[in-house]
Amino acid sequence: MNSSRKASIFDYDWISVLLYNLLVFIGIVSIYSATYNQEHTNILQSFYGKQALWLAFSYIFVILLSFTSIKNIKNNASLLYLIGIVLLILVLIAGANINGNRSWFRFGSFSIQPAEFGKLLTVLGLAKLLTEPDFKLTNFKNFLQASALILVPVLLILLQPDLGSAIIFLSLFLVFYRDGLSIMYYLLAILITVLFATTIYFGQQKILPVTIGVFILINMITYLILKKIFWIPALFILSVSILSILGTDFIFHKVLKSHQRNRIEIVLGKKKDDKGTGYNLKQALIAIGSGGLNGKGLLKGSQTKGNYIPEQHTDWILTVIGEQWGFLGTLTVVLLYTFLIIRLVFLAERQKQKFSRIVGYGLIAILFAHYALNMLMVIGLFPTIGIPLPFLSYGGSSLWGFTLLLFIFLKFDAHRVEDW
Repeated sequence: MNSSRKASIFDYDWISVLLYNLLVFIGIVSIYSATYNQEHTNILQSFYGKQALWLAFSYIFVILLSFTSIKNIKNNASLLYLIGIVLLILVLIAGANINGNRSWFRFGSFSIQPAEFGKLLTVLGLAKLLTEPDFKLTNFKNFLQASALILVPVLLILLQPDLGSAIIFLSLFLVFYRDGLSIMYYLLAILITVLFATTIYFGQQKILPVTIGVFILINMITYLILKKIFWIPALFILSVSILSILGTDFIFHKVLKSHQRNRIEIVLGKKKDDKGTGYNLKQALIAIGSGGLNGKGLLKGSQTKGNYIPEQHTDWILTVIGEQWGFLGTLTVVLLYTFLIIRLVFLAERQKQKFSRIVGYGLIAILFAHYALNMLMVIGLFPTIGIPLPFLSYGGSSLWGFTLLLFIFLKFDAHRVEDW
């Protein structure tokens, strides 16, 4: 391809397109295997039939996208972001209340979840902001602007409440690292997370003196080696640490709901509740473990066919793969996601335009967060929250949102040598 010829849909990166198709195919087969009922007479009323229909619409969206000007997408990115914010506000007012969450617009038997499209629109808005003239993340004011752009949808989604989607939006902060943000911000976030978990596990009275003691020890070692103590950053880190410890009790007991507290305590090993909050996790581990090396086969498996795992075709789709396709099937899925993410990193790095590179890394951050957290959730290393497995889990909004985000970036990549 060269600059004298306009790119077409055939110029999309074929490796990424192939990996996408393999994943959505595995998803439909897994949904079919998890929910098949021989009494179904209308295939479009089945979960796998609906997923296949949504996939067909996804291909239509990709074809329509090929006729859309990338210049228009870039120029209207801020407007698209605002539309996403408006939708997140409207769903709080007029959305359907499903399982205690006001996260969907319902049209008869069809529902749309704005948060899934909000990820795409936030990525575009973020790319637009970060490519404004003289915008630098090293400028603290600019950093606050970019952070607010991410945190506004996070707060609106927490009001639904949908903790899982809110956490996914926070992964967009990873994009800032490629754009020049200091690694110290990320180390500080890791410190706060570790203190949050350890304070819950050991208690505030034990962690607070230990933290202060470690702080004093580190500064003593620093002084012995460098003959100097960096008072301002040291006191800042100590202040953040103490505030994190003191704030953990309030957040854990006053902000989080009882089932969320239970899930965190189960992951940390403080509580065991196999018949209550921990039921899904217990059954998931049984399902994955019983699959062995090769699995029990399509439409087989006691956990899957016995409906021991509620909503197994959605957030827990990996348990179907683990039980029916075994270790090798699960490994295949892991490798497909890994290859896709590596390929997308390669594509993002070869972009000529900063806007398309940021869109690429936004896609990578969201895709990786979904993939990693869903798998950690299923094996019990992360609290159970509503995080679907991209392209595999049942859901039209999720499939369409990820498909559009992926193929918008692939469209930018196909036009990377053009002056737009």
